Amino acid sequence: MQVKLLNRLWTFFGVAVVLAAGGCSESTGLGQLSASVEVSPDPLTLATVPITVRSQGQLEVRNTGAAQLSLANARIEGGGAVFTLGEVPAFVAPNQAVTVTVTGRAQTVGAYSAVVVLGTSARNSEEVRVDVSFQATEIPDCEDGNTCTANTFDAETNRCVQTFADGIACESKDRCIINAVCQQGVCLGEQKRCDDGNPCTRDVCRQTDGECLAVVPEDACNDDNPCTDDSCTAGGCVNEPKINGALCDDGDSCTDVDTCFGGECTGISEADGTVCSDGNSCTINDRCSAGVCTGDSIVEPAAEGEVLFSYPLPLFAERSFLHRRHVSMTDDGVFYGLDHRNLPNDENGVPQGLEHIVFAFEQCGTHVNGFKYQPPDPFVSVIAVRRSLQIGQGEVRMVVGIRQLFDNGFEPQTTAYVLPPFDRVEPDEPVLPIRPPSIRGTGGETGRSLLPDGSQIWGTVVPLNFAPFEDVNDARQNLVIVRGDRNGSPLWRHERSSEFWSEFLGVAGPRVLFWSEGRFGALDFNTGAQVWSQQTAFITSEIALSTQLNLGVARASSQILAVEILNGTQVFTYPSPADALYVPRTDPIISADGRILFMMERRVIAQVDGENTIVPTVLTWVELDTDGQLISETELPYAFPGDVTQTLADDRFDDPYPTVADDGITYVGFGDSFWALEPGGRIRWTLTSTNPAAFTATVPLLRDDGVLLMSRGSREIIGVRTNGGQMSEAGWASYRHDNNRTNFTP
Repeated sequence: MQVKLLNRLWTFFGVAVVLAAGGCSESTGLGQLSASVEVSPDPLTLATVPITVRSQGQLEVRNTGAAQLSLANARIEGGGAVFTLGEVPAFVAPNQAVTVTVTGRAQTVGAYSAVVVLGTSARNSEEVRVDVSFQATEIPDCEDGNTCTANTFDAETNRCVQTFADGIACESKDRCIINAVCQQGVCLGEQKRCDDGNPCTRDVCRQTDGECLAVVPEDACNDDNPCTDDSCTAGGCVNEPKINGALCDDGDSCTDVDTCFGGECTGISEADGTVCSDGNSCTINDRCSAGVCTGDSIVEPAAEGEVLFSYPLPLFAERSFLHRRHVSMTDDGVFYGLDHRNLPNDENGVPQGLEHIVFAFEQCGTHVNGFKYQPPDPFVSVIAVRRSLQIGQGEVRMVVGIRQLFDNGFEPQTTAYVLPPFDRVEPDEPVLPIRPPSIRGTGGETGRSLLPDGSQIWGTVVPLNFAPFEDVNDARQNLVIVRGDRNGSPLWRHERSSEFWSEFLGVAGPRVLFWSEGRFGALDFNTGAQVWSQQTAFITSEIALSTQLNLGVARASSQILAVEILNGTQVFTYPSPADALYVPRTDPIISADGRILFMMERRVIAQVDGENTIVPTVLTWVELDTDGQLISETELPYAFPGDVTQTLADDRFDDPYPTVADDGITYVGFGDSFWALEPGGRIRWTLTSTNPAAFTATVPLLRDDGVLLMSRGSREIIGVRTNGGQMSEAGWASYRHDNNRTNFTP
């Protein structure tokens, strides 16, 4: 290697000085300029990798001298053909550095070492020698336990790759699934049919072993006719008419002296105009007409956005608030809510913890019997409480998952209360149901899905260490996801390592979705085997799902993240890149026409009490298409109060939750304002309140009669007239998209 010397003429303080690149003339009286070399790191240890995978590292070669440094005769000594050296620059300018890449790649397991040699023109080292080493391990076992995926190891990317092995036979853990084959990475088949030919029995398939069972319900032959005696015989159901004159009740308040005649219940009609009650709180001025009690609807004549009724909650002397996220509604429109109350200390000043009250009402505020309970240990300090209300399969299930503070041992615990459907009665206080069993287990609840066949899939965080510790990051736990049959017997169990918290995200068609240890993934609905997982930012506890669109959309850290459900491929993030001054304020929902909808908050950095503080300024309503392209962005007419804490919900954690109807109208609130928004963002109507936090965190639920149920503040549920659109099953239309709050998307 040759260095070309360049002479330059510099003028310094008016004196002409001739400098050569290799030094200056001794006659000038200036010292000779030279190059000096430093190389780091020394030694260089490359990453441990499986065999056939490249392990790379870089050496920094720095010229700390005042003259140009030349490099020559770069080579690797020892190590055979395992190590290779990247391009080595010929020169390094004074006070500059270059990098040299060193690569190791082995074909057999073992420890490998060599020496990187660089010839230099440096005064301090004519030859640099750096030890380099790395470890080569076995290729990892990429088997994921899923017969419906083919697993290979990609040496170029150093990761396992799963591809769908569609068309091969598989076996579901649900033995009532027969003739199953792999489709899109999951095991799908036909539902086994059971029929013993007896109309008096209800035929079911036992999911744990596939055996057909014939169950004889108590009301198997009930024809809902009070004038028949119902029985089951070898020939089937028999509904024998009662004798004429037998007393009965036709359920009509406009008839009297009801008796059976010819197998039918009839009564004497009251006079037209007689005051009666049709049992419907959405009507007024009930009167008898031709033997039928009818009233005037308060819903039909009301204008859109008009408040129809208010259902007040009890006012307690102690702190109390409505868990506004934890609401549910039956298919026939009965609203269920969960109220929180801090109990007063006992006579000795000992804290008594808290109680929860499950309440329900139907129509336009008719009270339904409720249930109240205390957590199993009122003295436990908790860092998080997860609650959910599920309605379906003839029962109401209240699930409470708690996590103790880490200095108390960090033991998660979940209690499930199984309740029969509430009676339509109005006691002075909510009472325990006739059958109040509780199911308690170790592990903090993260989510639960009640499926159409009566089975459930749920996730819990199970601790691996129980002793107190100083740092929450020292927690050791696993995420466990279980599918249980109709009776709760496990069909499959999936367990994986977890960080401080993880999430069970729900069921989307044949996929069971989760987030744990920085990875968003999917399990096979019928076997529990992992189908895919991808590294993502933190995902919150809710994800909008649409199997028709093959799309899952979640709030991940400060962005909206969209992935394909089938293979986990990321579709988009919004905004991109992330912007700390423009962040999502709601979880997303998906409309029936495929729009992705959510609220964003714009912020500025302002001086508050002499310190830089992020201050919210504007709320915007955003619509995206399925590729993440912006359809519309609408600034909402809302002014943040000077004290933004006034907009927070009572429990200080909840954000707003939108709901979208099948006609495209979206309902969402924040602070003192609630809006109905048309596609494109035009405001259809607005509801306001004097309470600055009236609509923060409210979860709007749409009834089939066009009444929107939501909270106004923490001690009141209201019904509002809409244009009649209903919630669609095509997408994730609400915070929990279906009436039964099951985290399930068909």
